[in-house]
Amino acid sequence: MRYFRESMQNNMSLCQYNVRAFTDAEIDAVEEYDDQVPLPAYFDLETLLADTDDTAGAFRQRAEELTRWHQALTKLLADPRLRNVNYDDPETSTRVTSTEDSRSPYSPAVRRFLKSAAGDYHRHRHGYEYAVTVWALGLQAPTSYPPETRHLHLATRELRLWE
Repeated sequence: MRYFRESMQNNMSLCQYNVRAFTDAEIDAVEEYDDQVPLPAYFDLETLLADTDDTAGAFRQRAEELTRWHQALTKLLADPRLRNVNYDDPETSTRVTSTEDSRSPYSPAVRRFLKSAAGDYHRHRHGYEYAVTVWALGLQAPTSYPPETRHLHLATRELRLWE
C-alpha cells in the first residue's frame, strides 16, 4: 500500500474535477499492485552502489526489481476490477449512456492513477539505464571518462552541467 498511500496527494485533487471516487474494487486492485512494487520512492545510484561490493550484482538485482514492477503494472492494466463500467467497447459496439467518460476503459480517477504509476516506472527505468550506461562506460575508461554535461555555453566555449 506504500505507493498508493504516497499517491494520495494526486488522488485527493480529483475532487476539483468532479469525477467519481475510486470504487472499493478499484482500491483493492491498486493496493494489491502497490504491494508488488519492489522499489523505493526514488532511484539513487550512489546509495545502490554504496551498499554493495558487487556492482554488477546490484545492477542485476535492480533489473529484476524493474521486471517485477513492469509485470505488476501490466497485470494492473488488465485487472477487470479497474474496468470502466461506462466504457463503450468498440469490439462489441455496446453503448452505455453516462455522465462519465465512456471513451476510455478506465474511469478518470483510475486513468490518473495509471498515468502516474506508469510515469514513475518509466522514470525509474530511465534512471537505471542511465546509471548502467555510465557505469559500463566508466569501466572502459576509468581515468578518462568525461564529466557529465548538459549544456553548451557558447560565450565561454565550454560544456556545462547546468546553464
